[in-house]
Amino acid sequence: MEKAFPGSSQEDSGHPKSPGNGANAVLKPGDAIVNSTFEERLEHSNLDRKRMSLHISEPLTVSSAHPAAPTPQAIRITDTRNYKLFPGNITFFCGGRLLTSRAYWAFFLSLFIFVVPSALFAVFICPWLWHHISPVIPVIFGYMFVLALISMLKTSWTDPGIIPRNLDVINGRSTPVLPPAAASDSTYGVPYDSLPDPPPPKDVMINGHTVRLKYCDTCRLYRPPRASHCKQCNNCVEIEDHHCIWLNNCVGKRNYRYFFVFITTTLLMCFYAIAFILVHLIRLYLDSKERSFKATLTEAPVSMLLLILAFILSIPLGCLTGYHCFLVMRGVTTHEQLKANMMMQPAEDQAFNVGNPVYNMVHILCRPHQKSYLARRKYAEEWYNLEESAQPHISNTISSKSEVSRLPR
Repeated sequence: MEKAFPGSSQEDSGHPKSPGNGANAVLKPGDAIVNSTFEERLEHSNLDRKRMSLHISEPLTVSSAHPAAPTPQAIRITDTRNYKLFPGNITFFCGGRLLTSRAYWAFFLSLFIFVVPSALFAVFICPWLWHHISPVIPVIFGYMFVLALISMLKTSWTDPGIIPRNLDVINGRSTPVLPPAAASDSTYGVPYDSLPDPPPPKDVMINGHTVRLKYCDTCRLYRPPRASHCKQCNNCVEIEDHHCIWLNNCVGKRNYRYFFVFITTTLLMCFYAIAFILVHLIRLYLDSKERSFKATLTEAPVSMLLLILAFILSIPLGCLTGYHCFLVMRGVTTHEQLKANMMMQPAEDQAFNVGNPVYNMVHILCRPHQKSYLARRKYAEEWYNLEESAQPHISNTISSKSEVSRLPR
């Protein structure tokens, strides 16, 4: 569901409590409950926005001595898409369809390290393997290369699960999109430090465990379970595992599967290349008349270079892949594992561990791919002042451009 509007209070609308509006709400096991909470909050946010757009609004701050005359205002749809107004430290391209962070140098370096050795193997080793061993070997290598490259790009350019801002209740009141007179210098909600009482944390019960929901003063929402605020991207990400600088994006709920496939396939490519480069060098050594290592190295210097490079790359890739296999089988994220290590608590004793390593892997890697919460390509809305003659009916009359405040839709 692609709605990114500020949320309204569910208690006021008669709906049951959720992690976003109850101090001690109770949830059933599973991530689907968390997702339904987001959908409810986003749905009520959209309903509030529709109500506000159908009526003329009045300023929320008036003088105590002599109240100022209400300035009629309304909301209209602009011709600017939401991704152009998004406040996080991310870059959109392809018309808002794709996004990434801003460490471009790290991504291009990773792409260079991945593509160049693969191209050298395809040019110098694969033709010999095609004619002397089997044509299947280069075909399998090409399949793994395409799979790893697509997974790398999907991880880097996919929304990892960014949570829309201004969704939750603050001191018993919702945080709606306010007109400029009420929002003062904050376009995206009420500033955290301006509140008389900072929002307290909330506790929810999930699978018999108490999970604390903390309020994010940047995104102005109660972070759902397993969500974290990424300092590099400046966004709250649902089930964030970590921020990967080499892929220039966060790794969260919506792109963790691609990340896992990428590191696993790349490690298999390293082992695959090492095995068949050794076959190539050994066959050259046995077929040569001199049977000397120097003659073999002179005949195939690229093969020896790729052998060393593949061996070096396989060490960190093997450690990273093994670590994430360890995490997936236990049903935890990198953040949760590091937090458990610092608190000296077992990571297995947490609300989202199914208890079976196979079930944990299936749940994490085979769950449905949900839609993004960000309405990136939808058109933004803006407040504008109505003329006195247009007060009975909402029209397209605008008083001045300086009084227009664009808001994310």
